[in-house]
Amino acid sequence: MNMQLTNKTSLDNQKFYKILLTIAVPIIVQNFLSSSLNMVDNLMIGNLGEESIAAVGQANQLFFLFSLMSFGLNSGGSIFFSQFHGSQDYKTFKKYMGITMLLGSLIAILFTFIAVVIPERVMSLYSDDPLVLQESVNYLRIVGLSYVISNLSMTFIFSLRATSQAFVPMLSSIIGLGTNTVLNYCLINGAFGFPRLEVRGAAIATLIARVIEFSILFYIVFIKKNILNATFKEISSFRKPNISKYLLVAAPVILNETFWSLGIMVYNFSYSKLGVSSFAAIQIQNTITQLFYVFSFGICNAAAIITGNLIGRGETETLKVYARKIIKLTFLIGVGTALLLVLAKTPILSLYKLEESTRITTSKLLTLIAFIVPIRFINVLFVVGLFRGGGDTRYSLFAETTSLWLVGVPMVSLAALYFRLPVEYVLLISFAEELVKLMICYPRYRSHKWIRSIV
Repeated sequence: MNMQLTNKTSLDNQKFYKILLTIAVPIIVQNFLSSSLNMVDNLMIGNLGEESIAAVGQANQLFFLFSLMSFGLNSGGSIFFSQFHGSQDYKTFKKYMGITMLLGSLIAILFTFIAVVIPERVMSLYSDDPLVLQESVNYLRIVGLSYVISNLSMTFIFSLRATSQAFVPMLSSIIGLGTNTVLNYCLINGAFGFPRLEVRGAAIATLIARVIEFSILFYIVFIKKNILNATFKEISSFRKPNISKYLLVAAPVILNETFWSLGIMVYNFSYSKLGVSSFAAIQIQNTITQLFYVFSFGICNAAAIITGNLIGRGETETLKVYARKIIKLTFLIGVGTALLLVLAKTPILSLYKLEESTRITTSKLLTLIAFIVPIRFINVLFVVGLFRGGGDTRYSLFAETTSLWLVGVPMVSLAALYFRLPVEYVLLISFAEELVKLMICYPRYRSHKWIRSIV
C-alpha cells in the first residue's frame, strides 16, 4: 500500500512539473531574453552619458504606465481565456479576445496622443534639465507610434499562452528583440553606414522591432491554421452582457495595474528629485533586477494559466494541491535568485560606463534588493498568479493598492522629497510595501476564497 502511494505521489509530481514547466519555461526564456537585450540597449544608451540614460528612463515612464494598463486589461482577459480553454468553449473565447483587443486599442490610442502630441507636458514633470527633457521628448514621439500594435501583440501573447502555445510568443519575442538590439547598435552609434541618431535611433529601433513582433503573431493567429484563428465576425460577435461580465472581472485588474503603475511613477518621480546620478542608479538597478525577475514572471504566469484551466475543468481540489507546491517552489527560486543577484552584480556593473560614485550607489541598491526578492516573488505569485487566475480580482486590487498607496508611496515621498535621504535609504524604506502586502495576501490564500469560477 505504501509503495502504491509513493508511486502515485511520484506520478502526481511528474504531472505537476510537466504542466508547470511546459508553460513556464518559454515564458522565462522570453522574459530573460527581453531583460537581457533591454540591458544591452541600456548599455548602448549609457555610452552616450548619464543624461541619455535618464532621458530614456523618463520617457519610458509613460510606456510603463501604458504597458501596465495594457497588461492589466490582458490579464483580466486571460482569466476568461484560461477558463474557457479549460472548458473547451472556443466560440466564447474568441468573443472575449475581441473585447480585449477593442478596449486595449482605445487605451493605446489615448496614450499615443499623449506621447506624440503633448510629450513635453508629461516629461517636464520629471526633469528641469533642458538636455534630458529634449532627449526624452524626441524618444517618446517615435516610440509612441508603437503603442496600438504593442497592445494587440500582448492580447495575442496572452491568448496563445492560455492555450498552451507559449512557444509562439517566445519565438516572436526572440526575433523582435534581436532586431531591436541589432538596429540599436546601428542607429545609436552610426555603425555599418547607418546615420548616428543616438537616443532617436534607439526609439526607431524599438518601433521597428515591435512592428516585426506584431506581424509574426498576427500571421500565426489569423493567417495560419490555429485554434485561435477567427473571422472578424467571430471576434466582434460579443454583446452587452459579455462586455458587462468582462468589465466586472477585468476592471479591478485594470485598476490594479493602473494604480500600481502610478505608484511606481510616484516612486520614480521621488527618485528623480534626488539628482541625475541617483535616478540613473535606480534605472540601472531596475534594468538589472528585471533580468533576475524572469523566473518569478514565468512561474506566476504559468500559475495563473494552470489555475484558470483547473477551475474551468472543475478540479478545485487538484488546484489546492498545486498551489501549495507552487508557493514552495517560488520561495526557493526567490532565495536562489537573491544569491545569484549578489554574486553577479559586480561583473554586470563592470559593463556600464559610469561615474564611480554612481557605480557604488547602484551596487548598494542591488544588494538591498536581494533581501526582499523572496518576499516579492511570493507576493507576485499571490496577486498575479493565484488570485487573478482564480478570478478573485477585487482582492488583488485591495492588496496591491492598500500596501502601495497607504504605505509605500507616502513613506517614499516623505523620505525623498521632505527628508531628502540618500537613495539607498529611500529604496530600503520602500520595502515596507512588500511586508504589508504579504500580511494581507497570506490569510486570503489560506481561506481558499480566491477560487472562483467565472465561466
